[in-house]
Amino acid sequence: MSYSNASLDVRIEALLDAGTCSEFGPSHALRSARAARGCIAGRPVWIAGTDASRSRGAIGVAEASLLCDVFVAARAEAAPLCLLVDSGGAKVDEGLAALGAFRRLFREALLTRLAGVPMFALLGRSCFGGASMLATLCNARLYSERTLLGASGPAVIQALAGRDQLDAGDATAVRALMGGEARAALGGDEILCADELQAFRDRAQKLMSVTTPHQVNIRAQHERLAQRLSAEGATPPSDEAIGRMRQLAPSGYRCTARGDVVRAIAADPRGGPAFIGVLSGASIGAATSWMLADELIDLHVARPGTPVILLLDATGQAATRRDEQLLLSAYITHFALTAAWVAARNHRILLWIPGQAAGAVYVAFAAPAESVSALPSAQLRILPHAAAAQIVRNAPMQSTDADTWIRTGVVDALLDSRLGSYAGASESR
Repeated sequence: MSYSNASLDVRIEALLDAGTCSEFGPSHALRSARAARGCIAGRPVWIAGTDASRSRGAIGVAEASLLCDVFVAARAEAAPLCLLVDSGGAKVDEGLAALGAFRRLFREALLTRLAGVPMFALLGRSCFGGASMLATLCNARLYSERTLLGASGPAVIQALAGRDQLDAGDATAVRALMGGEARAALGGDEILCADELQAFRDRAQKLMSVTTPHQVNIRAQHERLAQRLSAEGATPPSDEAIGRMRQLAPSGYRCTARGDVVRAIAADPRGGPAFIGVLSGASIGAATSWMLADELIDLHVARPGTPVILLLDATGQAATRRDEQLLLSAYITHFALTAAWVAARNHRILLWIPGQAAGAVYVAFAAPAESVSALPSAQLRILPHAAAAQIVRNAPMQSTDADTWIRTGVVDALLDSRLGSYAGASESR
């Protein structure tokens, strides 16, 4: 039977050994998502996913809550976790509440991955937005030829970047860019399976039988992603971005830039926190995500234990053909995992949002941070405006109400209004 055509219930029952499935949490009451504990070839596993027949498998507050609990349970038992990912991303119609819920969900996912819990993504037909982040965080991904995976869906890429980047109505072009065969061609942990339930079960069993450690090797992952980027030209540093950094960093700091990535380090090694981030107000692609991770690794080596204030002023993830060819979601997730890895090595991680923040990029910056603060003038969206408009009309895509930010968990506190000079510069762009 086809894996891609099967319902979530059928997929779970086919993957688990007969008679071993035990429901977890409010799965039956929720209906849009399900989690269970069982065995595959006699080995205990956790298994969870969303129902693609309901709201395209979108992840909202309720679904995120269930998945959070699954990550915590898997971490406590150290049993493998199979994520049956078939989702268009976040529930855009829930607005910032869904974004805040996904921040909490991805934080639990990062902690679970860092704990060395084996995590495997078994992909259905769709895997976009935040769902692609969950998938690329896993140790390995199983695709069928009918799977599509991207940081942005085809219609969103067309809306944001134009039809010359991708014609969303051209199924052949879409599949050639983000289909299962194209993703598997990247090699490594991208694995193509026959579109059969038994094939997915057999491959999952094989993956879980591997006895090598599942601990995160950030440096090895960083090098692999660097090799994929090797043909990319370096973006010149931005004097304008350095100027914005100087508005935020205290006096006595050295400000530098690599492309869109800016950094401010105290001249005295015993000085205050390091500032690292993006202040361009533009979108963030694979190369920028990799450079953000590179800055964090370098800081850890040069100044162990130095607190880090991440800075974010960007419209969201890039929507270009080249970035999707590189598997942009993997780079965004790598930055988030690197930040969480650094945090686990005694670097406090905080996030400041002085300008714009949206979607997967917001989640990547916010999930590893112990707190998120924003200027009252910041622009916080569940997705970039043009992207959200392609998914649902009249959705509560953004809010300028700080009380709403804090209530939904998107922001924990407000930045000092004395940074107003930055706000004025941001608004004039």
